[in-house]
Amino acid sequence: MREILFKGKYIGNGKWVEGFYYKTAETTYCFKEDYERNPIPVHHYILKEKMTDWGLPNEVVRFEIDPATLCEYTGRTDRNGNKIFENDILKAHLDDECPENVTFEKVEWNGFGWTLHKPGCIDQEYMDYTDMEIFEVTGNSFDNPDLLKETK
Repeated sequence: MREILFKGKYIGNGKWVEGFYYKTAETTYCFKEDYERNPIPVHHYILKEKMTDWGLPNEVVRFEIDPATLCEYTGRTDRNGNKIFENDILKAHLDDECPENVTFEKVEWNGFGWTLHKPGCIDQEYMDYTDMEIFEVTGNSFDNPDLLKETK
């Protein structure tokens, strides 16, 4: 069974949190007109399980996140065992003997599968057919957008 996991930036301190995604509205109306007159706030959360004390039930803690930063886990890991999420930037070590032979690629969902997209290229390659041992997570498109700038 695949691991279903998400991450997002916690509104409280701007740090990344991993867990289960949950979205909820503050209330529900019966009629469409009520929604148009009184738009209701929607909240986006990452839920995590927290151990309490020996023998007691665990708690579920929720962190409200910025929904624009929500990223899904791809089910793959990089050469160091780090989980790879949507919008992560991977550094491709094409030749370990030649450090300047390095590219950066962004992880994206294209509607059919997880792909790697190089800046300035139209083509995408599917992660399912890629040797992930050459890749290392070096950041993400929210915190490190400069990694995706084309080098000339």
